[in-house]
Amino acid sequence: MANVLCIYENKISTVSLTENFFEETANYDNNFNYRFVSILKLKKSDLEYCDVLYMIRPNNHVFGRIAKIAKKSGITVVYYIDDDLLHLPLGIVDIPWRKKGASIAAKESDIIVSSSQYICDSYRKKFNISRSVTIDTAVPSKDIKPHLNEKNDRIKIVYAAGIAHKELFDKYIKPVLKDIDIYCGKKISLTFMGVHPELNEADYSFPIIYIDSLPLSEYRKRIEQENFDIGLAPLVTNDFTKCKYYNKFIEYAMFGIVGLYSDTEPYTFVVNDKENGILVGNSPKNWLNAICSVVNNEELVKKCRNNIYNTLKERFDQTIITNSLFQNIPELIGIHKDKRLSGILLSFAKTQYRFSRFADWIYKFGFYYKKEGFKGVISGIKRKLHSYRVG
Repeated sequence: MANVLCIYENKISTVSLTENFFEETANYDNNFNYRFVSILKLKKSDLEYCDVLYMIRPNNHVFGRIAKIAKKSGITVVYYIDDDLLHLPLGIVDIPWRKKGASIAAKESDIIVSSSQYICDSYRKKFNISRSVTIDTAVPSKDIKPHLNEKNDRIKIVYAAGIAHKELFDKYIKPVLKDIDIYCGKKISLTFMGVHPELNEADYSFPIIYIDSLPLSEYRKRIEQENFDIGLAPLVTNDFTKCKYYNKFIEYAMFGIVGLYSDTEPYTFVVNDKENGILVGNSPKNWLNAICSVVNNEELVKKCRNNIYNTLKERFDQTIITNSLFQNIPELIGIHKDKRLSGILLSFAKTQYRFSRFADWIYKFGFYYKKEGFKGVISGIKRKLHSYRVG
């Protein structure tokens, strides 16, 4: 059985989710062997161990150097990416040498794996990668926590999002929040997880609750405990967002939360309007109408909740996703081959990486300072810390 080495830069949510998936895959197939190692802790023995190198969000030159070392030893190199890191939207720090590093890593890869078909098609063509695999997030049956049958005192609405998504709330929902209060304020509560819009709670009759961002395991426990009814997921439409994955659908669906999603890709790939969620046109008026409509339509909520469960079982079951992955990347379950590598090139790459991290921080400081002064720098640090958490 082949050995799979997953390398990553920081333990962000993408890494945690991938590690959870590989753990479940190993439970499904006891012969599946894997190891997760950060690039700074990577050793020569780790590369000698592996037959498949699985690089997670490889947007640094060190991944390219490691990929070169691996390929020379006959190791299959997989490039896994869940965002289009080569075409970041305006407002997000875009470090040029990181983009170059991501390109080098792609050129050295044998297979590109992504949750986005757009990314697979684009990167495969751009970097002449021989194979691409589109993969969904697996949801093991044990992780599906149906909504509790007992009713909450109020219909509990949650907006679980990253710090950057505050702008989406401010653009689409905040302008009509007082109208929402007029039409259905006595029936609802509103909880923010991981994002903190600037609201004067005294202006509204319904409870407004804030929960800080949490690590993945704690985030899921908290959502289960809260027993939310409705989840909000606004999203703008552009070339970057259409390459994103519909993680928010899965996050909400796992806990029986009926989601209201912007009527745009990627949500339109998984949500059937008024069947397993609600698709909302991107305007404050549409969000007002959608929220009030769902709050006042108990039968629609029940219908969507039942269909959510069916969607998870039929499309995202662990067995289905695992079998698809093994079928598309048979190297994952191939034969292990012993190998011997030199550790000099790896040590040099890691040393160079440490210097590049320092350059990253200088570039980021300048970017955020130019944008908003020291306030921008502090906000940038908060966003970076938030990337290690979910919610």
